[in-house]
Amino acid sequence: MKNLVFIVLSISALSAAAYTFFNISGKTGLGIVFICGFLFGIFLMNIRLNMKNDKINSYKRELEKESIASDENSSRVKVLESKIEVLEKALENALNNK
Repeated sequence: MKNLVFIVLSISALSAAAYTFFNISGKTGLGIVFICGFLFGIFLMNIRLNMKNDKINSYKRELEKESIASDENSSRVKVLESKIEVLEKALENALNNK
């Protein structure tokens, strides 16, 4: 990321220097400005896409954590229900044997 910033800034600085100090004008100057603007636009869109991808990935991780937690809770409930059934049968057998 830092390399990309350095490249864009160096190209922008070179184009500004070429445009002002070497008096490059006309189609060449416009071409340099267009290329620099195009590269800067790509750079900005890359930053924006990376931010969106980071948000999407963090949201996916959050959803996975929630689904794991809900699965864990449902398995705990099933275990408790089976324990209750076993205890009820044991109580019923104990009452019948008296």
